[in-house]
Amino acid sequence: MLKIISTTFALLILPVAALAQEELVIPTEMCRDYFFVPIVVSAQDGRPASDADRTLWLIYDTGASRTHIDPDSIARVANMDVSDVDSVNITNATMGPLDINRLPARLSQLDHLTVGLGREIDGILGYTFFRDFLMTLDYATGTIRLTEGELPRPDNETVFSTRGPGVRPFLQVDIDGRTRRLLIDSGAGGTPLAVQNLDRYNLTETPRPVGASIRFSRIEYRDGGRLAGNARIGPHVFEQPLIESLPETEIIGGMMMRHFTWTFDLENDRVRIERIDSGGPIPMDAEVTHGLALRPTPGRTITIDAILPGSAAAGAGLAEGDVLTHFDGLPVAERGCGVARGEPIPDAITVRRQGENTDISLPLVTLVD
Repeated sequence: MLKIISTTFALLILPVAALAQEELVIPTEMCRDYFFVPIVVSAQDGRPASDADRTLWLIYDTGASRTHIDPDSIARVANMDVSDVDSVNITNATMGPLDINRLPARLSQLDHLTVGLGREIDGILGYTFFRDFLMTLDYATGTIRLTEGELPRPDNETVFSTRGPGVRPFLQVDIDGRTRRLLIDSGAGGTPLAVQNLDRYNLTETPRPVGASIRFSRIEYRDGGRLAGNARIGPHVFEQPLIESLPETEIIGGMMMRHFTWTFDLENDRVRIERIDSGGPIPMDAEVTHGLALRPTPGRTITIDAILPGSAAAGAGLAEGDVLTHFDGLPVAERGCGVARGEPIPDAITVRRQGENTDISLPLVTLVD
């Protein structure tokens, strides 16, 4: 049985008008197609603390069935020892204009996600948190909006069923004539389509290693390529999209989701999808990478697990086991989100090998045209 504690704070009262307004806008921050949402907990025991000291930044993840928070982050905002605790129940906190009366969360070490993304991550906010609202993920403006009401019945043109196994949202996608039901995963920011059994699909070229994804407890290495045909969600056509291998649940990732505004009716298992741009098939950018499969390691550094064939890294004098300490002079855990969508690719990296630090130039390479 999980142990449960409550982080109890002074209640922050909001004006009634703020809660009764037609739309609530959550003050999100975007980072590489991830929606970061702030949870501000009230100071306890009268201790002085700034909002920054009491703010948890969580990635909103439609692919997560539950909420996870790093124990160090809980210790910071709650000023308490949680070393022997498995779960917490956050009460009397706020998310912008929204009061949080109860948020159960599992404690999970998330330093590896912080290192992988290059920005501090305090937690993962599970899909069902906004179950009492119509919830919109607006990739064009980088905002989450909440309203009351419900979506109409699915017509498979604008409104679609999200029913699938468990509580997470799934969507029917036609992939070059194969109909699949894929998880809508806003927590997979750098992923296009990801499927099992990639060899069943007709690609423009033989699949090749394209990178690795950081999961809670492991690294997933992925092959990928460009689909010879098209993928379709209702009337929306993706022209020869990128597609990657995945050993478990098949997903629609952030590289696909960024083209739409998504409004979820969690109570009725529905979603409304609206194109951000207009007209014609949706093209997908080429797969551009530094060519390294990276694994976060203690000390907030990154170890090179593999060097992808055909990448710039393959001829840059790097070796498996090298430790990356800096990207463009910034510590790897503090390199930030860059100024554009997608992974900011460094011009230079600092690696440590046998106690020696070396700066290496690392140009871009296109793995999948």
